Amino acid sequence: MTASLPPFLGYVLAAPVLVAAAELTAAYPAAARTPSPDVAGLLGLGQIMTAAALPGAALISVEVGPDGTVSFTLPPDRSGYDGDTSAAELIADGLCVPRRRVRVPPAGARVRPAVGRARGAPHPAVGTRTPVRVAVAVARRRLLEAASAALATPVAGLRLAAGAVTDRAGRRLDIGALAVTAASTSTIAVTVDLTSR
Repeated sequence: MTASLPPFLGYVLAAPVLVAAAELTAAYPAAARTPSPDVAGLLGLGQIMTAAALPGAALISVEVGPDGTVSFTLPPDRSGYDGDTSAAELIADGLCVPRRRVRVPPAGARVRPAVGRARGAPHPAVGTRTPVRVAVAVARRRLLEAASAALATPVAGLRLAAGAVTDRAGRRLDIGALAVTAASTSTIAVTVDLTSR
């Protein structure tokens, strides 16, 4: 059984194709930002590591291209093979696309973590997990809403799998075909729910 977390805030950015982003400072539940004096209300290790990513979290975005591929950006200090790989896997899982369709930023565009990261410092992949999941949830919602309008089918009657949205009648739209219609001409704040994992 999965527990529901408080709502998170993400964004659909103004762009010609679907670009979803997460700003952890605004998205992370208020209760997690301020520890309670009650021991039961204290932050967990994952929440502390996520809070450590706050300064660069606004730079996390997920973009769906017209060719059906998905690309992403991470804060420079959170990039690197492990962080990129973890983010790519979260994106592939959340958007139900084959992993090969998630484009990892080119090596030249990444900034490697400093050698000798402080002992006990959060691993880059841990600090970016929540904002990546928020951005993916925003993108997923927009894709399903765009497919709902195109197929004249309620979102509840749609299924996202293998990089495409399918309705109960078997009609199918690749996410690439939805990338432009799911986009926005202005930046929109979107509240999304995540389940604990």
